[in-house]
Amino acid sequence: MELKNLILGFDFGENYSQLCCYDRNVRDAVSLPEKAGSDVMLIPTKLGKALDHEEWQAGSDARKFAGDQNGVLLDRIYEICIGANPCMVEQREYTPGELLGIFLREVLKKAGIDHPELQIAGIMITTKRLTRPFVENVRYAYSLLGIPRGRAYLQEYDESFYYHTMYQKPELWSRKVALFHFEGDEVAFSSLSISRKTKPASVTVKRGARVHLGRKPMDRDRDFGHLISEVTGAEIYSSAYLVGDGFDQSWAGNSLKLLAKNQRHIFGGNNLFAKGACYGAREKVEERMLKGYLFLGNDLVRSNIGMDMIINGSPAYYPLITSGVNWYEAEKECELILDETDELVFVVSSMEEGKRNRYTMKLSGLPKRPRKTTRIHLKLEYDSPVTCQITAEDLGFGEMFPATHKVWHETMGEA
Repeated sequence: MELKNLILGFDFGENYSQLCCYDRNVRDAVSLPEKAGSDVMLIPTKLGKALDHEEWQAGSDARKFAGDQNGVLLDRIYEICIGANPCMVEQREYTPGELLGIFLREVLKKAGIDHPELQIAGIMITTKRLTRPFVENVRYAYSLLGIPRGRAYLQEYDESFYYHTMYQKPELWSRKVALFHFEGDEVAFSSLSISRKTKPASVTVKRGARVHLGRKPMDRDRDFGHLISEVTGAEIYSSAYLVGDGFDQSWAGNSLKLLAKNQRHIFGGNNLFAKGACYGAREKVEERMLKGYLFLGNDLVRSNIGMDMIINGSPAYYPLITSGVNWYEAEKECELILDETDELVFVVSSMEEGKRNRYTMKLSGLPKRPRKTTRIHLKLEYDSPVTCQITAEDLGFGEMFPATHKVWHETMGEA
């Protein structure tokens, strides 16, 4: 496989991470070993730093490297990187984005990718849950690697499940698809379904029950069997995937027989999310295989936000946020001039219903000025699918009406 124009998927996991690359020869995403020539695919989510200088090792070498170099082992990289708090390492403060960038750089280097800014055509990071701090950390990490925003993406596991499923043979997703995600002694169920009543066809992933499994093999088999009976019921499933470190065929004899009923296709493994991320990156940068389908994920913003304005002397609607994009991609900055008002009025409409509501943000304490002599810098940014952060700043109007730089902030919930 040539190490240029790479399309990569990276599963950033709490304990282990994994890297996948799209192989154009076999037309599929393949797992890359942690080191060239190795058959170990799972990469411990750890970083080791040498004493007193900027030399790092990631993955399975981190602990030994830190020990040999009298350095520091960071074995909570996932926990650090999904948050916003800096981390002190040897009297120096590192931001979570810096540490994530270092971790990614070292992982890619071990896979033979020394110049990510030149070798990577597209990369998608996937993880269990996206937060605003993690989104910012990932973007900062990408910038440290020199990968521009148009080639660097991120998504939750649900969306990776979608891409992985839809890149399989159609008979495997002709009906519903089940996903059982095992983490230690817990298993979480999700189901994917397709509605062909619309064009493009809409695809949804619904999160279902999450149960605790007994410790003994017989108890685990029984508990998993109960979950299968509960969630599948009378529904018809084409296939089912079992992923994660808590599953082992050795204890699942009866439950697997139950799951395989009605000629369901059963698959196991640990690379579903990494491969799904890789397919997602390919859809973004190379070839749209799924243009006949629309993923209606849990991360989608389902409201349109805009303002009624006077533009070039005529009343017009000015769109700010358009529904149907993931919340972490929904952002807008602009400047506007107020005309005899100290409030901002937003027009909010639901993606499904189209009903228009108005949301008013009062700019209390705004200086009194003549008409059209107050400029406002406006920023909208989501921190979840249903909450939009609105920030407004007074920019004044030239030297005659200097800016106060007073800032107003509000959180707007879903319409």
